[in-house]
Amino acid sequence: MIANFYLIPASFERNNELSDYEIEEKIKALHLDFIKIKKYKDKNKFFIHSDIYSVIFIKNITISDFLFNCKTENKYIDTDVKRALQKIILESAVDEITVDEIVEVLLPNHNNENCYGLIAFNVLENIDNEYQIVYNLNDWYAFRRKFLGMYPKNGDFFIDECKIYFPKLFFHERNKTTVLDIMKECSKKIVFHLSALNDKLNDSVYLNTNRYEMLKHFSISAKLDADATLEGNAENKDNFTFDFLNDSGFPEKVCCEPHLKLCFNDNYPGDSHYSNDRRIYFHEGKPNIQNGKILIGHIGKHL
Repeated sequence: MIANFYLIPASFERNNELSDYEIEEKIKALHLDFIKIKKYKDKNKFFIHSDIYSVIFIKNITISDFLFNCKTENKYIDTDVKRALQKIILESAVDEITVDEIVEVLLPNHNNENCYGLIAFNVLENIDNEYQIVYNLNDWYAFRRKFLGMYPKNGDFFIDECKIYFPKLFFHERNKTTVLDIMKECSKKIVFHLSALNDKLNDSVYLNTNRYEMLKHFSISAKLDADATLEGNAENKDNFTFDFLNDSGFPEKVCCEPHLKLCFNDNYPGDSHYSNDRRIYFHEGKPNIQNGKILIGHIGKHL
């Protein structure tokens, strides 16, 4: 799936409500995402609307003057930050499609092949939030994860995309097969739980030395379907022990005993059927394997 991101005039409006520091931080966050997006240029496209240049951006200064008029140099925003925004705009393609067409036609017409989003510094009114990336409220990862959950396609595609949009996780290749057992009914739930692991688990690991307390803390902070737990039957440990290549290039057995239960499918609460059979088995990470990333050993049926 290709994600098409648009900067429109409204993307830069209402900055009079922000401090110079807040504007700088938003530009920095956008620039970091822009670098990641450009890295995967076959999966993402960045567009600007030509009318953005006349928009008042800061202190009654237009985008055009802010970026290209030397008289504004260093006056309000750090020069390097200004250059970062300049790079984003100059390296983006210009699309003359009207703003109304972007909002009314493109945004809601996502499918297996394309999705569309707006980049903004402030929440854009009268536009569905799911189509906005607002710095620093959400980011490119959250946007791509949402559409991955909606359009998972197949096991290979799904796990390969997960490797990009969950940078703190490392996925065992076996997941490309095992995920098929549950993907059709709960791809969005899988994405939700992987997001929790990527975004919140490390905080709980840092705060808790006891593994049980760590999982409890994580479950609460991530608002999971059910508490993350350890396997109760020690005799089954071989079932969720998997080989991961360590830094020496040798396979190392890792017991992915902690697991998440995906109790409800994507149609919940319409479908309130409870299941104990859909799980994600993981390990908090080992320093000698994939730079300590969280290891995802199994996504699929209960082992």
